[in-house]
Amino acid sequence: MNKLVNFVGFQVCWFACVLGAAHELEWLGPLSVALWSIYAVRVAPKPKREALALLAVGVLGALVGVAELGLGWLSFRGAPIAPGLAPAWILALWVVFASTFESSLAWVTSRPWLNVAFALFGAPVSYLGGERLGSLEVLAPRTSALIGVGVLWAVALPLAALVYRRVRS
Repeated sequence: MNKLVNFVGFQVCWFACVLGAAHELEWLGPLSVALWSIYAVRVAPKPKREALALLAVGVLGALVGVAELGLGWLSFRGAPIAPGLAPAWILALWVVFASTFESSLAWVTSRPWLNVAFALFGAPVSYLGGERLGSLEVLAPRTSALIGVGVLWAVALPLAALVYRRVRS
């Protein structure tokens, strides 16, 4: 997939998820990600494997969301899919994020050390952006929560990239 198209598609879906949740339009993000995923799967060299890879990362993202909620680091706007799970828009973000692993973010996800650093710092920054837009709240103690999110993502992102590549190949 063209890297610019992939980057723009990811950004559109990210904002649809975050702003949709912030403005009580929770369905907007998952719908945009579903449409984007259909496109990403259709243009992939191996469509069935691409679909499975996106789904696998979505499942991993669900586990990360359970950890973030269970550890009391974050509070997401919107109804959870089930008790203890994050809302659908958070899970959708993991799916759309996975669609960047072999395209616009391949330069990060193909280098384990860079992947860890990107997650360690990028995840807290992304969550702070989501908080400023009104879709979530970083809970107290804020600094500990943000460090925890960064460390969790520093483990989860390389694992997600590995799972994505293994399922996709």
